[in-house]
Amino acid sequence: MLTEKDPPVEAPDLPLPDLLKHLREAAGMTQAEEAERLCAHTGTWTLTRHEVGRWEQGRVRPGAWLPALAQVLGVELNLLERAPSKKLAVPSYAGPSNDSEQESELLRRTLLAGIAGVGVSAVAPLEGLEQLRTVVDRRTGVSVLAEWEEIAWEYGLQMAGRPPSMVIHDLSLDVLAFQQAMDRAPSHEAGQWRFLNARFTFLMADTLGSAGRGRESRHWWASARRAAEQTGNRHTMALAHASEAVQGLYEDRPLALVLSRVNTVLDLMEGRPCQAMARALGARAHALALAGDHASAYAALDEQADVFDALPDEVTRNQLSYAMDGWPLFRLLHTRSLVYALCGHPRTAQAQQEALAAHPVGRPRQTAQVRLHEAISAVRGGDVDDGLEYARRVVTELGSNVNRFVLRTAALVADAAPATAQTHDAVLDYRRQFALSRGES
Repeated sequence: MLTEKDPPVEAPDLPLPDLLKHLREAAGMTQAEEAERLCAHTGTWTLTRHEVGRWEQGRVRPGAWLPALAQVLGVELNLLERAPSKKLAVPSYAGPSNDSEQESELLRRTLLAGIAGVGVSAVAPLEGLEQLRTVVDRRTGVSVLAEWEEIAWEYGLQMAGRPPSMVIHDLSLDVLAFQQAMDRAPSHEAGQWRFLNARFTFLMADTLGSAGRGRESRHWWASARRAAEQTGNRHTMALAHASEAVQGLYEDRPLALVLSRVNTVLDLMEGRPCQAMARALGARAHALALAGDHASAYAALDEQADVFDALPDEVTRNQLSYAMDGWPLFRLLHTRSLVYALCGHPRTAQAQQEALAAHPVGRPRQTAQVRLHEAISAVRGGDVDDGLEYARRVVTELGSNVNRFVLRTAALVADAAPATAQTHDAVLDYRRQFALSRGES
């Protein structure tokens, strides 16, 4: 930040995108660090390194962020305002492509037939649209890595609030398109494409599991582990195992398998704190609580808290794409709320209130799960009818936003009822309403 004693910063005469990159590197900042400082300066946490990267690529101008950028980079505002935009290279048009008239006519008929089949207000069929885009790309050039990074990042944001059943269709089309783009990628970018391939595969596995497609999810997690191994990055490999462990708990997969995935994470990271370790230790605490080993579950929570304290700020402050990149405080408190509820810990009510207070606005499913933790505590405490009714309202209010995580937590509410109450009408009706089977705890 400039002060009266600071001399003016010398900056080369560059287009704004190149100038922003030059100034950031001169200040010794990564894109993630710059995004964090901008957020701290403006009091918002809505900016990520991906947006900073788009500025430096010349894809968008910083606009309203320019004053904050000037402060963070230590330059006068007018230096940034007068810098010209960078013109992106546009592939030249070399005349008609080699598309045959027959291919074009077939595509035209596909589009018209699709529209005619569903009415004049409909959108052209997806198959035809994808074929049409392929024709356009022959003239304008194929997708570049940065575009796919942005697409994957957007899907990461959608996972927190959009119904997973609505994501699967779009995501599957983009995963296929990404595979085709990856086949044409330049060899010097192979490592970056492999990393992004692992990310897309994680997203598909996680989304399928959240939508209750357990069989497909299991196969995609196997693909995700293989994709992660191809990156050669230990943290990426650990994240695949940790994410599968967490989701496995909500798919009623064997606890032994979940704990095996956790142990793989710990072996890979060798004690180095990271997001994958935090996830894995949360899965261990959850699994041990279900198995009735309360003391070991609490010990895993303590280990998780130690890992959280050692994570960098860019990870713990990332509340937007936390499913892939971040691990904020509310994730820690969410796990504690659940484990305490399952174990009947004396501080359960306090843990639940802390978790509710920490959850950000716009995360209805995550907040609903903590409310269901409260219902578990009520049922465990003997208030079966009221606890089930409270849980019923929580799930019903979510409407179409319900996913597998919510439904499995809802099943835990009924599981918390004593054995003598499991055949009572209230418990049976509750399970039937949400098609809940009894979990293996």
